[in-house]
Amino acid sequence: MAENFLKKQLKDIEKKIKYHNDLYYNRDNPEISDSDYDKLIIKYKKILKKIPNYKENLSESIGGKPSETFTKYNHPTRMLSLDNAMSKEDLENFRKKISNFLNNKTDDFEFSSEPKIDGLSVNLIYKNGKLITAATRGDGQIGENITDNVITIKDIPKILNTKFPPVSIEIRGEIFITKNDFIKLNTENKFANPRNAAAGSLRQLDSKITAKRPLKFIAHGFGSFTEEKSNYYDQLIEFKSWGIPISPFIKKAKNLDELTKIYDEINKKRAEIPYDIDGLVYKVNNLSFQNRLGIVGKSPRWAIAHKFASETAQTEIKKIDIQIGRTGSVTPVARLKSINIGGVLVSNATLHNFEEIEKKDIREGDTVIVERAGDVIPHILEVVSKNKKNRPNLFKPPKSCPICKSPIVIDPDEVVVRCSGTYVCDAQKIGRLKHFVSRSALDIEGLGDKQINLFYNKGFIKDYADIFDLEAKRDAIVNIDGWGTLSFNNLINAIDQKKKIELSKFIYSLGVRFVGQINAKLIASAFSNIKSFTSFFEGKSDILSTLENTDGLGPKVIQSFIEYSSIKSNKKQILKLTQRVDLFIKKIDIVKSKITGKKIIFTGTLSSMSRAEAKTKAEKLGAKVVSSISKSTDILVTGENSGSKLKKAKELGVKVMNEKEWSNLAN
Repeated sequence: MAENFLKKQLKDIEKKIKYHNDLYYNRDNPEISDSDYDKLIIKYKKILKKIPNYKENLSESIGGKPSETFTKYNHPTRMLSLDNAMSKEDLENFRKKISNFLNNKTDDFEFSSEPKIDGLSVNLIYKNGKLITAATRGDGQIGENITDNVITIKDIPKILNTKFPPVSIEIRGEIFITKNDFIKLNTENKFANPRNAAAGSLRQLDSKITAKRPLKFIAHGFGSFTEEKSNYYDQLIEFKSWGIPISPFIKKAKNLDELTKIYDEINKKRAEIPYDIDGLVYKVNNLSFQNRLGIVGKSPRWAIAHKFASETAQTEIKKIDIQIGRTGSVTPVARLKSINIGGVLVSNATLHNFEEIEKKDIREGDTVIVERAGDVIPHILEVVSKNKKNRPNLFKPPKSCPICKSPIVIDPDEVVVRCSGTYVCDAQKIGRLKHFVSRSALDIEGLGDKQINLFYNKGFIKDYADIFDLEAKRDAIVNIDGWGTLSFNNLINAIDQKKKIELSKFIYSLGVRFVGQINAKLIASAFSNIKSFTSFFEGKSDILSTLENTDGLGPKVIQSFIEYSSIKSNKKQILKLTQRVDLFIKKIDIVKSKITGKKIIFTGTLSSMSRAEAKTKAEKLGAKVVSSISKSTDILVTGENSGSKLKKAKELGVKVMNEKEWSNLAN
């Protein structure tokens, strides 16, 4: 029951994160505070840790997309997002992951620490010491060129104050407005918060308006740089000597205890700091370690944001009802008497599952403490006052789905309450359609939850392929209230732009249970070309053995994908869809080497690096890392305590290498 509920939570949180991500990054009009947006990510990560077989789905969906108003700019190196931590346990897990990846048994790591400013991330590109380009973060790879506006900011040097400037460097930092300046600015303007004011000021078409705004800048990192120092802290100190503002609160720490002390100190004087901060950022100080650790999705392994605490308020439960998720999971939701929590009006709270209702004895009419700590729909901490007059019975799971009337069952694999009408339930169908067009999937602009609900209820969209046939519904749609020729044409153009789809993104977009973005890439790698993919759904080929031999794919994921693809209606829908879109397989940039194209297995404990780092390096050199050994395996790399795989390799005549031989070959 618990695991099933957690998976449902993840799905709901994903949907809300994507919605608020769009408001936050693209529209500069958030409905929740920047801190609470980040807490959603923290909650998501915490739940992920409790479900070993569930792969993260949000690594590519955090961030914005470039506006059409400004020229697009392709960052020389990707601007990353940070994973979040809320407790010392989270920090300990962060340190352990670093230690395990680097195979450093001493845990001897020095960290840097600095406040996380609640502003707008920018990338400053200097050539031979002169500022030539400034761009917003955007989606991390493509941002908006805002150079004309940025050069009006006095804090940002146009020429670096050094006799020996680097040939090229990317300086990353935050543009923000101080608390006092925000109050003065907002006497004439109506911005939601200082972060929103900074973003709005930077995105003015007239740079003269930007020049009048009290914008500040503080650097917190760098991208490509050929002349960097050996550690992050010293590098930022050098930036300061060049005239680049850095945080006056930046410090070094030898361990987590020292980081925690710094956190407590900053938290106590948070109100005294002249600009908004929502936590601290910790980074492995050694730049060589940073390079080895690399990134996962859009987040570096070597950095984490330690966030400040959540906010609570007291209100009354007016009603309890349920929501049916994309996978059929049933979630009880409390409808609340609206209450302002930290500047946001809250009227709903998730009750997570039915065990939670019973455990906390939550009933309609009760007065409760609501916390905004992770869910966009916040959650209830406790009941503080029970409705004593005719207090209703505990809310129980319905016996049938209120949407499709299918039986509500306990999922035997996940012990979750679920609607059994997977392919007949409108709520689940609509959920899958919303996922298909969402930002992390096809990302079709103008086709959000509201439009999917409308088009589904009117019968315009019933399956994925119908999205690409909407042109035929022109006459009906343009006459709907709120629509028209222009808005319809914009939607069709947005759909047409998404007809070319990379195979792994396509597989992820289908919404197959357990198949997140990472697993979708692994499944896509099992197909040699697009023809083999369509042949599989035509029933002309079998990839089960290939999937089972794909390193990183667990049995639950494989079983789920095979089951999905075996259902006749799914096959029909996918084949219909492939006739309307152009699928392609993304070529991975690899360094050609002696092991390019080779199948490699790692076994035992490596001493110079972790298995994860060894696998990453092998894949960058063009090798395919597999999990099970066979006659087709080319190399078995052995570490200490190698077991049955070594024995089988010798029996099959597979080439065996020790760690030193492997390192020589890989280097």
